[in-house]
Amino acid sequence: MLSARLPSRCMAGLLAAVLAFAPPLAQSQIDNLPRLGDASADELSPSMERRIGESIVGEMQRRGMIDDDAELTDWLNRFALALTGTPPASGHDFRFFLVQDSTLNAFALPGGFVGVHTGLIVGTQSESELASVLAHEIGHVTQRHIARMLARQRQGSVMMIAAMVLAALAAGSNPQAAGGLASLGSTVAQQQMLGFSRDAEREADRVGLDMLRQGGFDADAMVSFLTRLQSAGRLYESGAPEYLRTHPVTSARIADIQARISEGRYRQRPDSLEFRLARAKLRALGDGSVDGLQAAHAYFERQLRDRTIDEAAGWFGLATVAAAQRDAAQARAAIAETRRRLPAPHRFVERLAAQVELDAGQPRAALALLDAALARDPSARALLRLRGRALFAEKRYAEAVPFLEQSLALHRDDPQLWALLSEVQQALDRPALAHRAAAERFVLLGALPAAVEQLRLAQQARPADFHVASQIDSRLRELQAQWQREREERVN
Repeated sequence: MLSARLPSRCMAGLLAAVLAFAPPLAQSQIDNLPRLGDASADELSPSMERRIGESIVGEMQRRGMIDDDAELTDWLNRFALALTGTPPASGHDFRFFLVQDSTLNAFALPGGFVGVHTGLIVGTQSESELASVLAHEIGHVTQRHIARMLARQRQGSVMMIAAMVLAALAAGSNPQAAGGLASLGSTVAQQQMLGFSRDAEREADRVGLDMLRQGGFDADAMVSFLTRLQSAGRLYESGAPEYLRTHPVTSARIADIQARISEGRYRQRPDSLEFRLARAKLRALGDGSVDGLQAAHAYFERQLRDRTIDEAAGWFGLATVAAAQRDAAQARAAIAETRRRLPAPHRFVERLAAQVELDAGQPRAALALLDAALARDPSARALLRLRGRALFAEKRYAEAVPFLEQSLALHRDDPQLWALLSEVQQALDRPALAHRAAAERFVLLGALPAAVEQLRLAQQARPADFHVASQIDSRLRELQAQWQREREERVN
């Protein structure tokens, strides 16, 4: 998995901070971005915000920067629903995604997209601490801080949006360029937007705190998290947590939050089982090297021995490590220990058990586990993906097609399901249908030229079914028109 550093000064300086990780701006890449429209407007329109956010996330996804773990991504969005379902977030369309990065950070993008570093989930000490960071980011979105900054910084807006996209493309791949641009990002943030940033930061704290309370989380967790980071920053100036470099923490800010907390009622919230299992999985897979997996194994063994970790999470961590090492015997044993400590079967554990069997060359055993798990959670995306792979491994192609089509009816925006459907259709010697499915995958990845090419190949395959041929022709015309519109926007 690719390590990406995508800082966000989650206020007006958010976009400038991202410059620190962008390579030199290429005109062709800048030209691929949507135009901002009327510079006289006080804010970007919500639709323009969404398009900009989609452009950035699309570039990130194409370059493999987004952690595509369906299990963890869907958990993160379920978890965040406790916050986004409360005012003022309830009127916005949010999408949370994971970035594989060991640093403690999160960042908001235009249009309701929020990236969460895997290191933040591992590094927070409670579910409420994680919620406090997400609530703060949501606060920036609901108060439209990003849109206001872009509209006010009219001369630099396109450059900054380009910098965000290119930061996603770079992700540390050009350290020299990143180092050179760090000072530029700092200068822009300090000279142009620092005052606005302070106001936005305080407002995001206030809004986030209200969401924490309404979501049933411990509001004190916001203070505990910031205080711990502030202490770490004082001890390790050169190696301060990433969050401090993108979200300035001051004593005044902490005091203001404490004052607001004192006005409310104290509420303690125990961590959920899913949070504990998600953290264990991320810690287990944080470093997939041989040494990294051995270190993770030693960590979970030590935690279980010292009784400093929830036992179910500890054994699940060991099972995840063993599965990554392709040690089926150890993985099965650790899964059995995990199950003994759970009140009921859990989708994380059952998916892992099925993955172990599939990796061990036992697709039939994997299917039995997946069928039982899907009976309990019929829409779980990770289970649907894995069952599709198991059917493919069993060469049950004819059965796999309707299953994958039904899965796509639930999760039409899942590129992996489309990719698997394409493979299955190819195995059935249906090239037109294989190319059509591949085209939909490319659409989701934001690669319209590749999608158009796949549909042209589908046409050339001359499908015998007139209805299918008509669908391919219609979709090709639709995507060609969309591609043409986007090209015209870049020129104009």
